[in-house]
Amino acid sequence: MKILIVDDEFVSQQKLSLLLAKKGQCETASSGEQAYEMFCRAFNNNAAYSLITLDFEMPGLSGPQVLEKIRAFEAENGVTSRDKWVKVMMVTSKNDSKSVMSSFKSGCEGYLTKPFNKDDIRKSLATIGL
Repeated sequence: MKILIVDDEFVSQQKLSLLLAKKGQCETASSGEQAYEMFCRAFNNNAAYSLITLDFEMPGLSGPQVLEKIRAFEAENGVTSRDKWVKVMMVTSKNDSKSVMSSFKSGCEGYLTKPFNKDDIRKSLATIGL
């Protein structure tokens, strides 16, 4: 499984990389713009990601904004079935209902609240079918 970890904080990137390394090959991005570019490039090279973790708040494009762009790109490229979409898990310290709802409205399958541990990640991945 190919995984893209998107977070503007280096420590969070590294923690997620360490905890997800057993699940697959992890790559990182530190901004929404970089993440979207990496997603499109991987998709176009037939090396699509199976999972993307997105930080909610980042400079530039936020997690929900990146996710909206990803879902629009998938639709433009014929990926219209939800079961064919890349799995996206929002990872954030925000646990208010407005943030959670906006994330799911943008098209994420999972929501993980910081701070998290290996069991939290395992449960979240199981919830989204990974």
